[in-house]
This record gives sequence, C-alpha cells and structure tokens, in this order.
Amino acid sequence: MYKYKILIFSLIFLIFSCENTSDKKVFGQIIGAAVGGYVGSKIGSGATKDISVILGGAAGYILGGKIVEILSKKEREEFNNVIENSLNFTPDNASESWQSNENQNITGEVIPLNNYKMKNRDCRDFKKVIRKNNEIFEENSSACRNKDGNWEII
Repeated sequence: MYKYKILIFSLIFLIFSCENTSDKKVFGQIIGAAVGGYVGSKIGSGATKDISVILGGAAGYILGGKIVEILSKKEREEFNNVIENSLNFTPDNASESWQSNENQNITGEVIPLNNYKMKNRDCRDFKKVIRKNNEIFEENSSACRNKDGNWEII
C-alpha cells in the first residue's frame, strides 16, 4: 500500500510540474471523477454499489476546471448535485442557485444555455458561476449523456 501512495504522489507531482491551463482543467475533471467514484463506492453493496460508483464518478466529472480548486470536497459534492439537477431539469437560460453549507461567503449558480444532439446523444452547454469572498469564477462547459444516461463533459 505504501508503494502505491508514493507512486500516486509522484504522478501528481509530475502532472503539476508540467501543467498549463488546459492540463489544469483536465486534471480537475479527473480528480472530480475520482472523488465522485470514491463517494459512490461508499454507498450500497453489490450491484447497487457498482451503480453508485458509476453515478458518483460521472457526477464528479461534471464539475472539473478551476472551480475544483476553489471548493472543499463537501462543497464540490454539493455543487455537483446542483449541476446534475440543473442539466436534468432546468430550462435553458434559467439558473439554479447554490449556497455552501460550510461557508456562507460561497455561493454559486448553474445556467444551462441550450440543448442539442451530437452523434445521437443529448447534450447541453452550461455556465458554472462561483462567488467566493467577493470574487467571481465563471466557466462554460458542455456535457453529453453517455450510453448509461449520465452526463459527461465533452
């Protein structure tokens, strides 16, 4: 187990030492997927557990980008839920708000911009906005449903 921790630490160090803005976004998405998958693995057992891992990983992947660095683990989970709910149910150009349960100075919103089809997949463009200590962080993203019906950043 110790060897794996050293390998993971070395890999993370290598990635951060060579990263650019695009790399940060991809790395953030990977971390989000891993966190979501881990959280999903703690729910249920047997087939239910497998489904939870898949859904948790998919939800974690939606967040990604710079916003991952701004929010705590719990806040990322909360905001991921808002993103997923918004992509599923919120009409185009309407916003869904979020307030951190940990820090009252952190709020956010998700604004789905449009629906479209790409290669027979349902897709949506959306904007993520986080407000923290009078700073505003915005990211535009696009997501499509995979064959299991989960949202994935494209």
